[in-house]
Amino acid sequence: MKKDVISFVTTVFNEEKHLSAFLDSILSQTVMPDEIIIVDGGSTDSTLKILNNYQKKFEIIKVHVVPGCKISEGRNFGVKKSIGNIIFTADSGTLFERRWVSKLMNGFENADVVFGKYAPKPKSLLEKFLVSRLPNWDKVNENKFLPSNRQCAFRKIVWENVGGWPNFIKRADDNWFHEKAHSLKFRYKFVKDAEVYWKYERNLKSLLKLSFLDSKSEGFAHLFIGRKIYFAEFFLLAVIMFLIATGILVNIKILLYGLILGILGDILLGGLIPYRKTGNIEVFFMGILLTPLIYFAHVFGVLAGIFQRAWRRSE
Repeated sequence: MKKDVISFVTTVFNEEKHLSAFLDSILSQTVMPDEIIIVDGGSTDSTLKILNNYQKKFEIIKVHVVPGCKISEGRNFGVKKSIGNIIFTADSGTLFERRWVSKLMNGFENADVVFGKYAPKPKSLLEKFLVSRLPNWDKVNENKFLPSNRQCAFRKIVWENVGGWPNFIKRADDNWFHEKAHSLKFRYKFVKDAEVYWKYERNLKSLLKLSFLDSKSEGFAHLFIGRKIYFAEFFLLAVIMFLIATGILVNIKILLYGLILGILGDILLGGLIPYRKTGNIEVFFMGILLTPLIYFAHVFGVLAGIFQRAWRRSE
């Protein structure tokens, strides 16, 4: 039986802060990749200097510089350069438990795409709240789940049939990739004990900005179609607009009743659910504050993406 060849592919841009720990985490795996391909998007900090030092020490590290490339373009470039029939992907700033590669490789016996779980190491209260929004790993449906690029591996034939990551959107390229792979009936396998860790490093501004931009890309690529969460959010927006219009035109008290219902819903969905997941009372109050903001970032992001797609072919 022919031995699998493993290519690890990642893209970086101005990652001097986390890059050494990231590379050390890969280089300490119990099963090593046959090559580590790193595509730099034209870093202006010390990233390239660090990469060149590692490349001199380790023959399996191959660095390519593609100035100005999107994340998806960098990944596609790296896979094209790869020699492996098994492709691992990850985001810089991620750390891996030592048997991560080994555990995912064991999952390929009856699968084309193998993924583990990811867990952040939160520091701030905001980051602790974001932990509550992670997938419920005990209820993962392998046949529908969309893995993140930070904890995934697949046979190169999957990438070839999907056509690579889409270059016409700036974000959410992994969702697009895996939705298409699912539609082509490739087999997925979830390896629960294969875990990666990454640092959120989010503040309120970056959280809302990324929530908007991710949703904008999903709106642009029409990925929201068929997603229950987006239809629920748009239904809620329609209800809010209806209550506002009815309150203004019919009876102002309707606005008050709507506001009360909204507050109760926010306490339940935004506060109690995150609290049940974390057991942290501070997360309860943080959730009540942030959930409406994230909701509006999602909705208006999708709408912005839909309208942008109406006159542009790429984001």
